[in-house]
Amino acid sequence: MSEGVRLYAGTQHGLFVWRSRNAGWEQVSCSFEDGIIDSIFGCQQSPDRVFVGVTHDGLYRTTDAGKNWTKVLDGDIRSVTVDPTDDKVIYSGIEPVGLFRSEDGGNRWEELTTLKELPEATRKNWWFPQPPHLGHVRHIFIHPDDPSVIYLCVEHGGIVRSFDRGQSWEDVSKGIDYLDIHVILNLPQSFERYYLATARGFFTTDNPAEGWVRAENGLTRDYFHDFLFLPPAKSGENPNMLLATADGSPGFWRRENRGARAALFTSRDNAKSWQRVTCGLPDNLDSMIWALVHHPHDAKTVFAGFGNVARGHASGAGGAGDLMISRDLGESWERLDIDLPADRVLWAAAD
Repeated sequence: MSEGVRLYAGTQHGLFVWRSRNAGWEQVSCSFEDGIIDSIFGCQQSPDRVFVGVTHDGLYRTTDAGKNWTKVLDGDIRSVTVDPTDDKVIYSGIEPVGLFRSEDGGNRWEELTTLKELPEATRKNWWFPQPPHLGHVRHIFIHPDDPSVIYLCVEHGGIVRSFDRGQSWEDVSKGIDYLDIHVILNLPQSFERYYLATARGFFTTDNPAEGWVRAENGLTRDYFHDFLFLPPAKSGENPNMLLATADGSPGFWRRENRGARAALFTSRDNAKSWQRVTCGLPDNLDSMIWALVHHPHDAKTVFAGFGNVARGHASGAGGAGDLMISRDLGESWERLDIDLPADRVLWAAAD
């Protein structure tokens, strides 16, 4: 397989596809120019197959690495993921809160209506501060070691999970005081330890049903979005964690007429403590770091997508965006020679 990379940058003003070429980057295509791209996910075994969610419109699929796109699902798409054990199984979350699954690579879909059978005490929290005040499924987590385990992040609304591929659900939001939920991940190779990024806290637990506790020692920001795990610097050590943060939520940025004051933090002790990443990054970033994604070939390399926009609000114009790269487990960063609108989501695929 070629060692090339194709970057799919979903922005406030369409989808931009770039490919690495001659030690630089070449734009391949621009699609959905009037669309706001709020979700993106690709297939590991078939890297030319990628799914893109266009808000207020639908879910689209390419099978030729972004040259052509076909709509496969209608709706206000806010999240999409591919089962890590089976490229044919796709999940997509919508606004208002709902979840769909395809078992054949996106050709046919069924709604998992059991999600809406959760108690009224849970469903009453599914709202959003901006009109039309409807919550949505922000992130879908399929456990990489058991695809019957599913967690959903509802923005706003909390965390719900299933142990039977969506036949039944339970709310596991105890301990989170503000239910604006963004991303959930497990500690690699663990079924017990989970981590959670929200609008007003970063949390962890060894048992989601028993409740969450804050894991913010060393953090100097209070808004949390994308995070990921990177391999340890030395064999046998804990994995590296990389976390994107900001000073206050987008509502505060607007009211104070300022940028996000974003920052990156890293942890090498499973979130017991955090250290700020400064090499290659300014002291205060106006644009939020909305996306962190792994390089498809190099485990030490990670990409970051920046956007001068409030991602949760899927309307209006956005500012400028940037893409950056780290080749040393997130320790230092440099900007890619790529100009684009405010980035919201990012995917890196083998080319």
